Amino acid sequence: MEFKLIVKKLNNTLTKEEELLFEEWFSESDSHRAYFAQVEKNYLEFPDAVDSKKGWEEISAKTNSKPQSNKNNGNGPNYWKYAAAVAAIFILGALPFFIKEKQQVQNTPILVEKDAIKIGTDKATLTLEDGSNVILGKGEHFNANNLSSNGEELVYKTGTKLDENTIAYNVLTIPRGGQFFITLADGTKVWLNSETQLRYPVSFTSKVPRKVELVYGEAYFEVSPSTEHDDSHFLVSTHEQEIDVLGTEFNIKAYKEDAFIATTLVEGRVLIKSGSNSENLSPGQQSQMNLETQQINVAQVDVYNAISWKSGFFSFKDKSLNEIMLVLSRWYDIEVLIENTKVNNLKFNGVFNKKQNLEEILLIIENTNEAKFETVGKKIIVK
Repeated sequence: MEFKLIVKKLNNTLTKEEELLFEEWFSESDSHRAYFAQVEKNYLEFPDAVDSKKGWEEISAKTNSKPQSNKNNGNGPNYWKYAAAVAAIFILGALPFFIKEKQQVQNTPILVEKDAIKIGTDKATLTLEDGSNVILGKGEHFNANNLSSNGEELVYKTGTKLDENTIAYNVLTIPRGGQFFITLADGTKVWLNSETQLRYPVSFTSKVPRKVELVYGEAYFEVSPSTEHDDSHFLVSTHEQEIDVLGTEFNIKAYKEDAFIATTLVEGRVLIKSGSNSENLSPGQQSQMNLETQQINVAQVDVYNAISWKSGFFSFKDKSLNEIMLVLSRWYDIEVLIENTKVNNLKFNGVFNKKQNLEEILLIIENTNEAKFETVGKKIIVK
């Protein structure tokens, strides 16, 4: 059953058809009823959180209606209260399917050094055209002729166009445990995830494709339409892949250790190109380009799971523990050692808030009785 039906049940907004689906799921087993009771309990107890509201509404708006241009706005369904509760409890880590019926969950303390493992935050290193570096982060302000930063975002002056021969490039590098937002000189907005690097021009020339390079990592692009720039296309290059954009929103995941480049289209249209291979994407589709063969496969996906990170949530749907720990390692800047390889491919489902302490997340995963964790400094050992 879809998560959103539980959300709507809690808000008393189910349609008659949805009510039948929910009742069928609810009556199937004791574990389903126990799961719903736990979610309802956390829903009632967890305090309202403004950031959770904005994050969930923005995702809902992107996947169900026309996206908003402002990075903090959204007009999605009334799911945000549940999102806050979900964020606090990780949806019991693995849903009912990993919890035996009538099983009593024991809380096992996990010793995480709070000073050693910190929640990720806004931070980046800006490399200017002369090779000098500027450290950006909360509380740090920076201003230059054509750009400024308040410590949470970097904004380039729009409208400036230079001769192609005088174009200069900057590089924005997001470390592990960081994230950042940037507005390029053409008005394009880019959200950058942890351990990501973007290379881009400080201004764009007239009637020439606007080209940037995602060197590695993950980024969400909200591209300024080509109609506002003399019909100039927007190009994003990543390894052996290039994306030709006319004005749209999409996510690219291309970490160094990934065997595939995953491109998820939210709105508009893009053309994925790699060597002699090319594929057009429609909204809701994701392409996966094999870095070894350069073959491109396209499939329909749950967009929310691909883009929730940019609004402060991580959404895992049928993700292995290995994949989950890799995501957590980037955001909390930790090392993960999986000693018990039997748990590598166990599948989990859940949504949690990126502002949670790691200790809380690990504890809830432990409560499934499927994995145990030991913390040594900034290293998490999976036993």
